[in-house]
Amino acid sequence: MAGRGNRRRGQADQGPRPNYRALSIYLIGVFMGALDTNVLAPVFPLIIRGFHIHLTWAAWTISAYTVAYMATTVLAGAWGDRQGHRRLFVWGIGLFGIASLLAALSPNFGVFMLARVIQGMGAGIVYPNAQAEGIREFPVERRGMALGIFGAVFGLASVLGPVLGGFLGQYFGWPAVFLINVPIAVIVLAMSRRLPVSAVRERPVPDVWGGISFAAFLSAGLLTVMVSGVWRLVFLVLALVLLGGFIQRQRRVAVPFLDTVPLRSRAGSAMMVGAGLIGLDMSAAVFVPTLVQRTLHFTVLSSGLALLPAAFSGAVFSGAGGVMSDRTGPRRVLMMGLVAGAVGGLLLAWQPLTLTRFIIAMIVLGIGTAFTMGAPLNRMALALYREEQSGEALSLVAVFRGLGLAAGPVILTTAAQLHGFTGMFGSVMVASLVGVGAFLFVPDVRPAKRMVEAPGES
Repeated sequence: MAGRGNRRRGQADQGPRPNYRALSIYLIGVFMGALDTNVLAPVFPLIIRGFHIHLTWAAWTISAYTVAYMATTVLAGAWGDRQGHRRLFVWGIGLFGIASLLAALSPNFGVFMLARVIQGMGAGIVYPNAQAEGIREFPVERRGMALGIFGAVFGLASVLGPVLGGFLGQYFGWPAVFLINVPIAVIVLAMSRRLPVSAVRERPVPDVWGGISFAAFLSAGLLTVMVSGVWRLVFLVLALVLLGGFIQRQRRVAVPFLDTVPLRSRAGSAMMVGAGLIGLDMSAAVFVPTLVQRTLHFTVLSSGLALLPAAFSGAVFSGAGGVMSDRTGPRRVLMMGLVAGAVGGLLLAWQPLTLTRFIIAMIVLGIGTAFTMGAPLNRMALALYREEQSGEALSLVAVFRGLGLAAGPVILTTAAQLHGFTGMFGSVMVASLVGVGAFLFVPDVRPAKRMVEAPGES
């Protein structure tokens, strides 16, 4: 009887057994959003030509998506913690599917940008709630593995996305890469009826108007970088005013938009900077097809295939990054990824570009993404917050990573205007090295001890 009681206590300490059926539905939802990001890269030049816009303005299709994602994800993650992650997940999937249809049918660039904003909102609802609910299916000492599974889904989307995007763009045009999301969304919505009801906690939701002012500040700040002349001064002043108003509102409201208390230490500040630099590195991927089309004279289809080395290495190593985070701690894995990102950026910045060097750079950059994008950074964010704040923790780190994603296209295209692709990917190298220095100030997360049964129990 005593042995049976000890065994039950040991099983309880280990946490719930994974519900793979529910986990698979959440993974498909995340896969859809990840596929959208990677499927877009090969058709980026087609969108530029289709709407007759400059590369710098086209970068805003990424920035607008990311700003909307960031403004939504904190509210959605916190709301999911309080009202149930499943409900928010379903809403996000529906919104993302509708926005994808609108993007495919856009008659002009303005409508297309609106669709991208709504897509970003949908993704901002899906990601934190899918991941927060998914990791609860694993015991604490295997949370890194759970996050690694989500990272592997991103890696799989990275493998299939460029190929699918290149094929659809080459033979059906760029709208097809958005239409592909519609049937996936319908399937996920139908399957979500089988999801178990998630926990509900009656706590107030963070300030909505704070989220809106934060998004407005980000937009004004990005426009400051993007425009020139008197308009740069106008948007700079507007950004400072919006920032001041946002800070004041954060101090007044009962539940601020950003719960920054765990981030006010030196370690928290360093993690914010490092997450932003990781986001900037990630944003460079969308310009790789343009790079090979212009320098190596690839077709639209082959430029999608050109991303396969990075996508494949990212898929292979993303799961390893989660396991390594559990066993050795996430900081070491993050630094390895940032060093790989610096090497990949250097190889692409070195012009004239050769096919062999390009392939090596893609493999290295894929490893860098696997070791920085998913499990390690998210594991460190979860350690800063309480268990019941998992949605907020994942959302908050996504905000700062998203800052880099939003600013990245604008910064990188500005660098390209000054020094071509050398300036663009040289900026990636510098950002990666600065990120290594930032994470030196972030204490590592100690691996959790695994629970084992006592000898003789069965």
